[in-house]
Amino acid sequence: MPSVSRSVSAAYGHMVRILFSPFEMSKWFIMGFCAFLAGLGGGFGGFSVPTPPGRSSSGDEPFSGALPWVREHLALVLVIAIVVVVLVSVIGLVLAWQAARGEFMLLDGIVRNRGEIEEPWKQFRKPANRLLLFRIGVAVFALLFLLVMVAIGAVVALPMIRQGATDELWKPLLLLALPTGLGLALFGIFLMVLKDFGVPIMYRAEVGPGEAMALFRRELLPGNAGAFVLFYVMKLLLGIVAAILIILAGCLTCCLGFLPYLSSVLTLPVTVFFRCYALDLMAQVDPKWELLRVGPPSVPTGVGGED
Repeated sequence: MPSVSRSVSAAYGHMVRILFSPFEMSKWFIMGFCAFLAGLGGGFGGFSVPTPPGRSSSGDEPFSGALPWVREHLALVLVIAIVVVVLVSVIGLVLAWQAARGEFMLLDGIVRNRGEIEEPWKQFRKPANRLLLFRIGVAVFALLFLLVMVAIGAVVALPMIRQGATDELWKPLLLLALPTGLGLALFGIFLMVLKDFGVPIMYRAEVGPGEAMALFRRELLPGNAGAFVLFYVMKLLLGIVAAILIILAGCLTCCLGFLPYLSSVLTLPVTVFFRCYALDLMAQVDPKWELLRVGPPSVPTGVGGED
């Protein structure tokens, strides 16, 4: 069985070779930009509005005057809500599109040990678009699954509510929550595997995301399921350590390390390490999927496209 610990050691060696042998500031900033793009698909940051002293955030007083106005202008409120949802969705799609492109750009920089933007931005337009559409399809499928489970929950719950059996309502809902959580977890695992292994397979074999996942299932997974489970267990543990180090680094730099883009540059060793970690495991499973050659690797062809 492939050795996960060996992949950790090898990933560290590749990270040092790519980023520190020799150290090139320009390459760091370029690869950091690619990492910044690749991270745009992680979602929007949240914030909370503090509650003024002496007032409860759960009280109805701040909204007592707003509710009548909302009732009188319900059509306007609905239009504004729809516009906001559409605008947020469009922004999210644009960020996800740039993230997909950034993933291929960063992978190409790691594999070819270079810092480049213009060429890979054009070269990986088509595979990035295919990756985005595939992820949208998976997200839609997951949403439909969730809606179906919610509908089943409503069918089960409404008769019990009408009969006044609310005390026993938690039992069927709990039984329903278990397969719902399991199903959503499987969708999440599928997307993680797509990011860690599907994208490199797309890069190496010049195929779409569906074909890449099929190749992963046929050529990498059989006989090595335990290694991939250990891979994600180790990745979780290493991720916790990396998160602590990133927080410390941000604090030591007077929070400059938390700024967009700059944080991607400062944490580039972590990003490169985790990408090399997955690539080395692929190479252990089957040398055909070796991408981290010390010498100049073969450049993928047939994935290009001009803007």
